[in-house]
Amino acid sequence: MRLGIALDLSSREPVRPQVDRTVTMLARAERHGFDSAWVGESYHAAAQPFHLPSALMVLGHLAGRTSLALGSAVLLLRAYSPEKLAYEAALLDQLCGGKLTLGLGLGSPEVARRAGLPAKGPAGAAFDATLTLLRDAWSADASTDSPVAVPPPLRRGGPRILVGGSVPASARRAATLADGFYGATNYRDDLLIRQSAAYWSYRGGRPGGAVATTRFCVVHEDAATARELAACHLKAASDYYTERGLWMGADGPTEPEFPMVGTPDEIDATIARYVRAGVTSVQLRVAPFGTPPDVARHTLDLVGRHVLPHWHATTSSARTRRTPPEMGQEVETTR
Repeated sequence: MRLGIALDLSSREPVRPQVDRTVTMLARAERHGFDSAWVGESYHAAAQPFHLPSALMVLGHLAGRTSLALGSAVLLLRAYSPEKLAYEAALLDQLCGGKLTLGLGLGSPEVARRAGLPAKGPAGAAFDATLTLLRDAWSADASTDSPVAVPPPLRRGGPRILVGGSVPASARRAATLADGFYGATNYRDDLLIRQSAAYWSYRGGRPGGAVATTRFCVVHEDAATARELAACHLKAASDYYTERGLWMGADGPTEPEFPMVGTPDEIDATIARYVRAGVTSVQLRVAPFGTPPDVARHTLDLVGRHVLPHWHATTSSARTRRTPPEMGQEVETTR
């Protein structure tokens, strides 16, 4: 299990001061041993509590201000031409020293309209074609007729790709055409666990692979206080999903769920459950719009001191963790 930080950058405030605060928070997270920073993207007609457009532009700025690995969670394909995305992602991979993970989701037809692009063809076929084009552009050389990204990504074949989506086809696509699956904040645990099981089943025992997710996170020594803080400070961001009916469970739209709100022991138990379900990475949204900096810092400190050391192997291969029964393969742990 690896733990990262998911960033909430709002269009309701000037961007540069938010990013400056974020860089300070990421330095604190890095000192604790968190390994990555993740940015989502949205395309809105009015200001929202999250996200900004153009995740790659934001990540490009962060590449020069943090040594953490970087990821998109998730970039919306309908806002990009596949060929342009191949160039920009390869360049970003160079800027961050080969530490880019490209999380991809399709996005709505409205996203394409706002980006000035057509939302043409069957969505699944377009997604598959884009994944194939990206790999070809990152693997080919100038002597072939395939599209070639110049400059290329740092490693031949390009950055790791994770695919999001709430339907079985998304898990299949993640297993057969990408490197892993990404579960969004608004996927409740039953949906995340179902998609994780489907992903590993489609993968068929091949080595490697990843299942990542993003979760709102508020941690306090007292469970009741953690829940009170969450009710107050997560409201603006979580209501974005609620007002649009976007909280999704295995059986369809449902009510919100906050499994990463509580005491350090409760967070530790949630992570243990995720590991048993085959989840390999969790990104914590500790500073949604309106969260006081001291609340975010306290959450980071408690997770960093009391939770992360149990699970997070940074560079040492000596750590081992219990084999998740659903996975049937050996993994490392400190437990």
